[in-house]
Amino acid sequence: MSIFVVGMNHKTAPVMLREKVYFAFDKLSLYLQDLLAVGCTQEAVLLSTCNRSELYCDTDDIDAIKDWFFAQTSVPRELLEPVLYTYRNEEAVAHIMQVACGLDSMVLGEPQILGQLKEAFSESCSVGAIGTLFHQLFKQVFSIAKEIRSTTAIGACPVSVVSAAVHFAKQQVPAFGQANIVLIGAGETIELLIRYLKPHLSKPLVLVNRNAEKAAALVEEVGGSVYGLDQLSTVLANADIVFSATGSVVPIVSKRIVAEARQACCDTMVLLDIAVPRDIDPAVADLQGVKLFCIDDLKATIEKNRQGREHAADKAREMIRKKSMEFIAEMKSIDKVAHTIRTYRGRIEDICQAELLKAKQQLRQGIDPAQVLEVFAHAFTNKLLHAPSVQLRQAGVEGRFELLSFVNQLFAIPDLEIEQL
Repeated sequence: MSIFVVGMNHKTAPVMLREKVYFAFDKLSLYLQDLLAVGCTQEAVLLSTCNRSELYCDTDDIDAIKDWFFAQTSVPRELLEPVLYTYRNEEAVAHIMQVACGLDSMVLGEPQILGQLKEAFSESCSVGAIGTLFHQLFKQVFSIAKEIRSTTAIGACPVSVVSAAVHFAKQQVPAFGQANIVLIGAGETIELLIRYLKPHLSKPLVLVNRNAEKAAALVEEVGGSVYGLDQLSTVLANADIVFSATGSVVPIVSKRIVAEARQACCDTMVLLDIAVPRDIDPAVADLQGVKLFCIDDLKATIEKNRQGREHAADKAREMIRKKSMEFIAEMKSIDKVAHTIRTYRGRIEDICQAELLKAKQQLRQGIDPAQVLEVFAHAFTNKLLHAPSVQLRQAGVEGRFELLSFVNQLFAIPDLEIEQL
């Protein structure tokens, strides 16, 4: 058993790399099936969010796993290797637990990552990429996440990337309450944005999305209008602030679209792209009167909210350290037991096959079958018990009676002294 984590995150790689090593959720099953087909692992979970892309697996060939990971992107290997981290066994388990608890997130303690990890685990289950080991592992991961949420202050006054984005936008636009706000997308992130924006709104929101029906349902409560992506240029012409968070794998807001929108506007436009891969072409930042920010620009704002949680985070990390050590120790003990059983079973089968071969030869020679069976049973029993008998006699001579007690317990043999009583 060797549990590995291979991945990159917001600490090791900028958004321009993270967006190129991204495993879309709707294709996770295909990635996992391909990984299993390679044959270097039987159990795996693939997690890809705006801040990380990580593979959790059980393997004895980590080089093959890395080769697979690198092959999923067009980015040259020499650019990715410096930002890739690899953890094994106890470190790997501790890392997965920290991810689940939000301790490794850009926003310390953010709760969304646990739901994303559960979805990734569920997807692995659906394609047969979860066995006994990872079932036990993630049972412990989800358990410690729940325990830390309930016994520490890590989840108190939760801050998220979304709330940080709203706070950041307020810093960029002094008249935030009077601003014309455009949201691009209609997923969970946009839903959270609407929730955080609601107390600050004095004007109706404008929502742009492919699916107009889904978008209309989101803005129904706060009031607003819905447009399709083909109307993006028209919508942006009146925008003061734009938040974009779609699941697109390619930019949907081009420099040309924004340039067209700017022709009829002289005020500064602030665009916050909190999607990974990014929704807005970085070249948009070259336009006059435009301020473009991505998720990595929120780090300073997020860091200010981090300080008050460090004590809780330290307590959580200590809990995780102990839990990861216990899990690995338990798995190693199970491995030892399984190895012992396999080895002992193999020896018995070898003895059986050797005696069975002799018995078949005797039958071919015409010897009475009843006699052959008696000889086979006697020889098999003697050889089966020879080594244990020698060890037990030696233990008795040396006074190691605890071994005798263990054997009695193992084979459910009544203790002689107890029986005599």
